[in-house]
Amino acid sequence: MSYTTVVLFFLTIILILITGNWGWMSSHVFANTTWGLYPKSFFENVLVEAHGTVLDLVFIGSLLFYFDQRRSRQNERKRLEEMLSDLQMYRAPDASYRVLGTIRRLLSLGIRNLHLSEMQLNNLRVVDIILEHSNCHAIVFTDSLLVDVRLERCECDAAIFAGAKLNHVEFNHCSFKRAKFHGAKLDGIDLRSCEIQGADFTGASLRSANFRGVDCKGLKLKDADLRSANFIDAKNLDPAAISSARIIKHLKTNDPAVMDIVKQSSSN
Repeated sequence: MSYTTVVLFFLTIILILITGNWGWMSSHVFANTTWGLYPKSFFENVLVEAHGTVLDLVFIGSLLFYFDQRRSRQNERKRLEEMLSDLQMYRAPDASYRVLGTIRRLLSLGIRNLHLSEMQLNNLRVVDIILEHSNCHAIVFTDSLLVDVRLERCECDAAIFAGAKLNHVEFNHCSFKRAKFHGAKLDGIDLRSCEIQGADFTGASLRSANFRGVDCKGLKLKDADLRSANFIDAKNLDPAAISSARIIKHLKTNDPAVMDIVKQSSSN
């Protein structure tokens, strides 16, 4: 298709140049008014008909090219989605690399709603990934580094981020119910629009994390670093969970019971 396009392009350019310079062409190249039985008007009519033919070819060729590209894209998407599905239970040492590579190829096609349930993405550097409306149930990011990653309205229930480090990561309207963030580095994370009931942040670093207005029912915060974390207007916040954290200095809250715990910690 590309070779045909190049040939058609050059023919069009030649045709336009001849037509635009017909006065000079008719005086020098076609100096004789007739050639055999062909009068000068014949060549003029040929140029006119050639323009119509070229326009038809351009129009039809553009349509064929569009539908061919669309069909190729659909076939490639289907192939990659089937490959991703086959990798769901793949547990070989290269599993994480193959999954990430397939995800990137799907994203390059403009596809952001992916089925990644139970996918393994361990010990990876995951950079510049945007997922929307994706099924990430029980996805595993153990000991991975996530940089410039954004999840929009994704289902991440029971996801595992144990030991993961998150830099410039955005979670918007995502569900992390029963997710595990053991020992994860989540400093500055904004969870205001997310559902985190039953999430486990044991030993996680949550400095300056924003839990404002979030339902914190069943939250586990044992040995977590909550320095300057924001729990203002948080719902169902268990004071015992806060007291089990390792650091709660400068924690922000308007819950009287939690405020007493923070004050006691500061005085010690």
